[in-house]
Amino acid sequence: MLEEKSLQNPPSFTFYTYSVAGIPTEDRWRPTGIAEIFFDSLEEARGAVIALRNDITADPDMEWSSTVLEKIETIPLDQEAVLALLNRGPAGIVASCEVVETFGLQA
Repeated sequence: MLEEKSLQNPPSFTFYTYSVAGIPTEDRWRPTGIAEIFFDSLEEARGAVIALRNDITADPDMEWSSTVLEKIETIPLDQEAVLALLNRGPAGIVASCEVVETFGLQA
């Protein structure tokens, strides 16, 4: 079992993820049954979206939907935040979410 440590100033973190464009803010973090994928750098997230778009547009039976790249900032991650993450999913620890780039069809 992990030893509990007291954190007077627990850290916050910045991550990146992507989602289909146009999801209303109030619905963004609702569970959909599709796992969220998070990245620790903007470049890594951008590369993943470009690779996904290339795979989807190469398949004539699939259609690409505009996708947004999002910058996520967490609340300070203390024990209470970890419980929120476990019980409510990513919504439990997201302090802010900002769209940083939109990927439509390739030009």
